[in-house]
Amino acid sequence: MVLRVNIPSFRKVKEDDEMYTVFLVDVWLSGHHQVIEKRYSEFEELHKQLKKIMKTPEFPPKKVLKWNTKVLEQRRVGLDAFFQGVLEHEPTPSIVHTFLETDALDASMDFENEEEQKTTHQPVVTLDADVFLRNLKTNCLPNIIEEGVKMGLYSTPSPNFNT
Repeated sequence: MVLRVNIPSFRKVKEDDEMYTVFLVDVWLSGHHQVIEKRYSEFEELHKQLKKIMKTPEFPPKKVLKWNTKVLEQRRVGLDAFFQGVLEHEPTPSIVHTFLETDALDASMDFENEEEQKTTHQPVVTLDADVFLRNLKTNCLPNIIEEGVKMGLYSTPSPNFNT
């Protein structure tokens, strides 16, 4: 199971009379992707829980100027670096999976029965078996792509190939 996480951005949220910042977290689990939003306090709580079970990477400090865009960007970079350090720990602690809500991604990867596991791809383009062997003269210019393919396949130019 491959888990990749990055924190590309943040945004301000106004809910009722409360204004706060959320960080957008890109979570990739074995090819499946989801974006979740987490507040700094949620990251802080995760950090406290992780400190109990492992040596944690540096965590970005809380600052007074929490609405300053420059401070928020520094915090985003710090949270991203923190998470990269956490993911280096093998195996990834279960509280990290809970925090990242990877159970939703895991559920989307489970198949209920064997029938669902069969390949369902359909051909997009089909060609007649002899499509490249027909001589369709629609204009007076030679078809250099067709001739090049024939030369590559048969090692000799076709009789109508002009060099």
